[in-house]
Amino acid sequence: MSEASLAVDANPYSTPDASLDAGHDEGSYQPKIFSTKGRIGRMRYLAYNAGANLILMAAVIPMAGGLAGLETMTDMSSTFGIVYVIANIVGLIIAIIWGKRRLNDLNRSGWWILLLLVPLVNFFIIIYLIAFGGSEEPNNYGPPPVANSMGVIILGSLIPVIFILGILAAILVPMIAG
Repeated sequence: MSEASLAVDANPYSTPDASLDAGHDEGSYQPKIFSTKGRIGRMRYLAYNAGANLILMAAVIPMAGGLAGLETMTDMSSTFGIVYVIANIVGLIIAIIWGKRRLNDLNRSGWWILLLLVPLVNFFIIIYLIAFGGSEEPNNYGPPPVANSMGVIILGSLIPVIFILGILAAILVPMIAG
């Protein structure tokens, strides 16, 4: 027998020498968009929501145009109603997942997302999700996500820009028209 086989035979309960590291940095991780685990920061939370809204608008506008060609209003309303309900259920599930992960970044339990069902409290929870920064170091819910890419930053910046433009339009359009 060789020396290597003698060493293995000497202690069959020894731990293997293989590294369990999957090549990830211990300090951060790359979040997956539809994962229910892990954390997402403010910008990624805004970017995911902006992207979902853009996809929804891109799907609804052609669908609404196609539904306009239906024979009766009853056909149109029932078809659109079914699609609308399904889209809202899917959107609600995705919003709960992203809200839970954002709360995890703030070192809060995902159960806090249920506070969105309470009138007036929901306003403060949304402000909390958007305005407060997550912990820089690993917390009870895992390591922080990697730094945001330029695409995430651009997409996440769309919501505040559109919000400000909407307010300006609501103020300026009546002034110009009147």
